Amino acid sequence: MLRRHFVPTLAAGALLPGAASAQTSAPRLWIDPRIAALPRRPWRKVHLDFHNSHHIGRIGERFDKDEFGDTLLKANVDSIVVFAKDMHGYFYYPSQYGPVHPGLDFDLLGAQVEACRQRKIAVYAYYCTAWDNYLAEHHPEWLVFKRDRTTYLPKFDETPGWTALCLSHRDFVELEVKHTREFVGRYALDGAWFDMPIPIHAECFCAECLRQLKARGQDPFSRAVQCAHKQELHIAFLETLTRTVREVRPGCQVDYNNQGAYGLGARVAHQDNIDIEALPTTSGWGYYYFPLIVRYARTFGLTTYGMTGRFKASWADFGGLKQPVQLDIELAGIVAHAARCDIGDQMPPSARLDPAVYHVIGASYRRIRDLEPYLEGAAPVTEAALLISDHPLERPNTDAHLGWVKLLAECRVQFDVHEPDAAWERYGLIVLPDAFPVTAALAERLHAYVGRGGALLVSHQAGLLAGTDGTWLERYGFRYAGRSPFQPAYLVPKEEFTGPIPRYEYALYQGASQWEAGPPAAVVAQLGEPKFQRSAQHYTSHRQTPFDRETRYAAIARSGRVMLFGFPVGGSYFGEGYWVYRQAVQHALKTLLPGQLITSNAPLSTEITVTHQAAAAGRKERYLVHLVNFSPVRGTPKHPVFHEDPIALTDVTCELNLDLRAPKATIAGVPGGRVGVARAESGRIRISIPRIPVSAIVALEG
Repeated sequence: MLRRHFVPTLAAGALLPGAASAQTSAPRLWIDPRIAALPRRPWRKVHLDFHNSHHIGRIGERFDKDEFGDTLLKANVDSIVVFAKDMHGYFYYPSQYGPVHPGLDFDLLGAQVEACRQRKIAVYAYYCTAWDNYLAEHHPEWLVFKRDRTTYLPKFDETPGWTALCLSHRDFVELEVKHTREFVGRYALDGAWFDMPIPIHAECFCAECLRQLKARGQDPFSRAVQCAHKQELHIAFLETLTRTVREVRPGCQVDYNNQGAYGLGARVAHQDNIDIEALPTTSGWGYYYFPLIVRYARTFGLTTYGMTGRFKASWADFGGLKQPVQLDIELAGIVAHAARCDIGDQMPPSARLDPAVYHVIGASYRRIRDLEPYLEGAAPVTEAALLISDHPLERPNTDAHLGWVKLLAECRVQFDVHEPDAAWERYGLIVLPDAFPVTAALAERLHAYVGRGGALLVSHQAGLLAGTDGTWLERYGFRYAGRSPFQPAYLVPKEEFTGPIPRYEYALYQGASQWEAGPPAAVVAQLGEPKFQRSAQHYTSHRQTPFDRETRYAAIARSGRVMLFGFPVGGSYFGEGYWVYRQAVQHALKTLLPGQLITSNAPLSTEITVTHQAAAAGRKERYLVHLVNFSPVRGTPKHPVFHEDPIALTDVTCELNLDLRAPKATIAGVPGGRVGVARAESGRIRISIPRIPVSAIVALEG
């Protein structure tokens, strides 16, 4: 077993070198031991939204406590979030603060909590913090102000939406604390679940924020100053609410929604769990948001939850319902990243759970229940890291980052996502995305990392020192000569990575940088230019001007274990999906990651991840290969793709670079499924799976 290869660790971690990199000091694989040591928490949660405006006349008229609890049990639900206060500002229990929803005449929250506790279903109370329509209308002095002196209050002829309140106002925070003391103290809760705590857009120009910043001599119109200030307010808010919950009810879990923003490391001490709201069939999230954020969130040593929804579209999509197979695929994609499941529902105002909804949820959660022995205590096995960076509370889901997630996943690279201050030296490969800012101090860390045998894949402007036109890559033979004046420019391969296709000049649709590659660097692909830049004064045909000439610049170049891509690979791939960009990255990985953990013949639409379970009572140490069949029904320009009729994968093989003696394999998630295991000629472990209808987990023991 790989146990014998453990080496000294960074902080609390386990570094596992593999055969392919045994001659270097760079670690091969990383398994975070904190994940295996996490407390046991539910795997099958429902987030039961229940936002009701004053236009809803009656609340809870069809609620039956026993029917409510029994419906959840039958649907294989083991935990649920129910409502203390909604986004409109209404309470669902007899609060002394109010307002209680005018259409409610009994303690709905109390009845729901009692029903869940009787059935040993973990129950958390939802409380909406900085989005409260009632408080926004009654306390305009607490409103967040934008740069243009407007607020987020809707116009009088608009449907109400976000009504952001500012955490700089002490009396507002004190009121939230009083509310929290009340509902946490009154009910036997397993947890308090706070929504909308992150300051919207990380900016506020209200009088109090301006006063605080000016008192410090800081520029309130600086984006960096605003983000740092809102991070400070947010951390103080989290610390206050978390302390309140723990004082009132020791052992009560404290969760805050949507913490997957920059600066999470400074906030994790004040929460027990990280919830990632990511309904994939909604344009605001899509299918690549969760894989990006979970790879970041899971590196902080807390349990993570991936939240999808039963809706066809987004929240409050009454009448919208997925098929069980759609949820099966989405949930398989969640647990493949060592995260737990959360399905969003919205209860009708009658407070009767819809039988059709819980039929669908129950079918998918039965599948997760059966897989839990392969999920509990499982930690991701990773070999690379994607570095990301921005101001605190900014969101990481840029086109460049999402594109790199898509690229690396399709190349089967097992990777985490980190900010620069993390201990990323533990990985064998570091990817610096398109506009990643490299400071002088970080450049020195990167040079030292390469000197110890680490590999770098640098994209576009990440080759520059932050805020300058100078590069930190001179020692590798690279010199920056500015941005190409052409968009698109052209990529002319000098090494074979496009298969049997004859020479061709491939469009770089989002432009390129101009990089000279001198010794010890070698050109992998040359940068080409058109005859002229298309414009209203200078044009031909329908689109771009055709290729005209090669330049002296490199589009892709290699220098030892450093690869430079002179164009924005991630953003280009996310925007264009051009196959040649992916094949160029695959070609680079042959140099940078020659001992890659896993390869497969599965279609690119198949998501493949690897997790690890340490030995436990009745179970040997084992590695788990998750294969998720994301074969979609074609979308249209008006709706996303839907994964509702997957084409079964057949004759799938995977090869793993693991040092397991006499490996044995079993398969889960495929009733009656079979798996074969053998030693490939390369020395890798080869697993063969005849058929995967939806998803599968292959467990490997040595």
